[in-house]
Amino acid sequence: MKNFLLIATAVLLSAACAEAQKDKGKKDDKFDRRLLCPFERGMGREPKEAFTWDPPDMKVIMISKMDTAVRSCIDSKVLSINPTEEGRYEMVIFYKEYYFWYYGIKKPLVNINQELKAGEVLGTYEFGEEMEFRMFKDEEMMDPRSYLECTINEEKKDGRKK
Repeated sequence: MKNFLLIATAVLLSAACAEAQKDKGKKDDKFDRRLLCPFERGMGREPKEAFTWDPPDMKVIMISKMDTAVRSCIDSKVLSINPTEEGRYEMVIFYKEYYFWYYGIKKPLVNINQELKAGEVLGTYEFGEEMEFRMFKDEEMMDPRSYLECTINEEKKDGRKK
């Protein structure tokens, strides 16, 4: 009987520890960092699409009227730099299992595998152009709006800004 109680106690403690580890993993799974705005004095806006995506396309259109430097939103490493059909560049940087995608850079000023500090210049931007900013955890798209330290203007359905 004594052995049975010891084994039952060990099983219950193991199950409780496993459940605590599972809950701990869920809490650690949340992104807990603030992201610098890619422009020193920039802002973002909701994408204006001709149709809607299901699920919604979670990107922010970044624009600046005063800054031509595109900055790293976080301490990171450059994963890729690729030319686009529009004559601009797309760049992907990463931090842990998070990927940040910049689309619309005029000229890259960094190299692949280069380590970056938050706020360091990645490339240049041309006034009047749009730059898309996206965030992924592994391959899952995330909404960057709640992490970005910039103003994001949302449009109501009647076309007015909030």
